[in-house]
Amino acid sequence: MKNIHYTVFLCLYAIAFSQAQNQTENKSIHGEVAFGKYTDCLRPGGICTFGSSNNKAHANTQITYNMDNTITLIIDRNKMTKDDEYKMLGQYLEASSKTNELTFAMDEDLVLENDLKTSLKTANHLTKIAKGNYPVLINEHTITITLKLE
Repeated sequence: MKNIHYTVFLCLYAIAFSQAQNQTENKSIHGEVAFGKYTDCLRPGGICTFGSSNNKAHANTQITYNMDNTITLIIDRNKMTKDDEYKMLGQYLEASSKTNELTFAMDEDLVLENDLKTSLKTANHLTKIAKGNYPVLINEHTITITLKLE
């Protein structure tokens, strides 16, 4: 019976430690992201400009580097206009929008700036956001997109 308790205790300890470890491995910074797929932005892909911000008040996005080689963008909808939403998603968001069907399209790879890579502490071999279609999660206050790094 003592062995079972000991084994259960070790398993619980290992689970708790691994969750704490995963939380500390992800690195988040404040950033400014501008979308331009449906505008005259010089980049035809979904993101027009992308970088870190030293000023939290001006930042519109929380950028998190995840250990599975992805970047999660949590965009503050309060800092976006309806036109910004259109530039990102190709449509205006209404209460009746089927938000579970929306995707964010990156038409071309986006090379990460060195200062952004340094701030996020990405793996050295990861240099760009991969082109592709990414699911979008939308709630009242945020728009969340997780992008693959290569």
